[in-house]
Amino acid sequence: MKPGLGSLPPGVGILLFLAFGYSQLHAAPISAAPTGGPEPLSFRELTTLASVDPPPADLARKLADLLSTPFISNEAAARDSASKPADAPSPGHMLRVAEWNINRGLNEREIELALAGSKGYLAAASRNPGLKAKDLSQAAREIHELAQADVIVLDEVDDGVKRTHYHNVARDLAKVLNMNYVYGVEFIELDRIYLGVKNMDVEDPFRNFDGEVFGLDPQRYLGLEGSAILSRYPIRGARMLRLPERYDWYHGEIKAISDLERLRRWTSQQLFEERIARQVRRGGRMAIVVDLDVPQSSTGVVTLVCPHLENYTNPKGRREQLDYVLRQIREISNPVILAGDFNTTGRTAQPINIRKEILKYVTDYHFWARQVFFWVTPVPGLGLAFRAADYIKNYHDPTAFSVPILLANHSRPLFQDLRKFRFSDGGMFNFDGNRKASYRHRGSTLADSNQRAWKGFAPTFSFQRTYHGLVGEYKIDWFFVKSPRRKGLPAPAEAASFAPFFGRTLPTVNTALGSRISDHSPITVSVPLGLPSYGPRHLGE
Repeated sequence: MKPGLGSLPPGVGILLFLAFGYSQLHAAPISAAPTGGPEPLSFRELTTLASVDPPPADLARKLADLLSTPFISNEAAARDSASKPADAPSPGHMLRVAEWNINRGLNEREIELALAGSKGYLAAASRNPGLKAKDLSQAAREIHELAQADVIVLDEVDDGVKRTHYHNVARDLAKVLNMNYVYGVEFIELDRIYLGVKNMDVEDPFRNFDGEVFGLDPQRYLGLEGSAILSRYPIRGARMLRLPERYDWYHGEIKAISDLERLRRWTSQQLFEERIARQVRRGGRMAIVVDLDVPQSSTGVVTLVCPHLENYTNPKGRREQLDYVLRQIREISNPVILAGDFNTTGRTAQPINIRKEILKYVTDYHFWARQVFFWVTPVPGLGLAFRAADYIKNYHDPTAFSVPILLANHSRPLFQDLRKFRFSDGGMFNFDGNRKASYRHRGSTLADSNQRAWKGFAPTFSFQRTYHGLVGEYKIDWFFVKSPRRKGLPAPAEAASFAPFFGRTLPTVNTALGSRISDHSPITVSVPLGLPSYGPRHLGE
């Protein structure tokens, strides 16, 4: 049930009425961005891009355009359908946002059923013999929550790739949900083309062409993978931020894999049933910044900032990427929701080799300081005990405290940067953890916007095998919400007008069909466009 004016304390309704009227008078008129996007590359151009380094100047320019210009579709808004939530807008209206890394859209049909809250999903789940009645009931509640989303942030979304049947996954989902969408290209997948050209004994792969080339359909292959934002609101504009490169996905992947890396990949597959494959790509990590026309917000616009941080780097590299994003968005005066896959595992998935491992230890003063400490404190098993304590402390909680050298948490500085960050208008990200505003009433840092568990946060990513959750589960998908500051509205009411609550992780909807839809679970958060009614804290009392 959506909170309204009738449930607010006396006097606050008048304040909201005036604030709402102010926002309507000062909100800019709807000016939806035109539908369109950059020109995809032809298969011949993709072949050149895979095999010629550096690529020719004209192709390099087309590549740069493809990697810097988002695809925008306001077709739903143009049809005057689903461009706003169906219920009448009010100062108490909720903006509901979902985020989901959908693993390229490999299970597109199941994703469609889940996002639409379809009865077909529950029918399929009920046919799963391993699903208990209580889990089916939980799945029904979770897909209802997911179906309420006004905005959906999707990571790892394919367009024109064979593994997803050459579908434009973002467009397909937007059509099913009757939403507008933005799609930004993160990578151009070239692995099959690169390996095909490398292994050919002829120069022209199209010579004697009579069907597939390198196992791909050249008429349909685009090789695009990126992120998308689906919205019931019209899209005013969008831009892309290319993040600082912390791993070279082209040159790094075509290098010979060392014996140690082969061992690590074999171990990963055997222990966790995870296959780590080589991925030759052009492109790199990026963020999409999208302005949505939301008349009920304080400025008439809500800005979504959706980064996908590098997994093939260490926590320091991810922090540098996020700090770059923060510098680029500092001047935004709208309400802001920062949402995406931050890959906050505390470690790197980057390929390793013996030389790199040796240099890491030789130059790591933390490693040598630990050796000295344990040498001068000759307690049997002390080092192992500290390692175990550090693992337990950080497991599921990348925001946990950090004690340099002994109990380090290398992900913590990223969250400290977010907490200290100030927009030019004085706004800041909400780090509240109020029990009344958090799902299942678990307090502590960020509990209002991200679901807490008995230990740390509810994980959003897991390996196929986690040994009953003891290893291989991480909280890496996040929401951070900025409340705006405006003259003429008291600070407590101002902060409450865009304060997140009931941030949730939805793991059951991801698994109820018998196999995982994605290696990530979706997350959701609710944000009031007026004052919420669930507690006096937001009124400054």
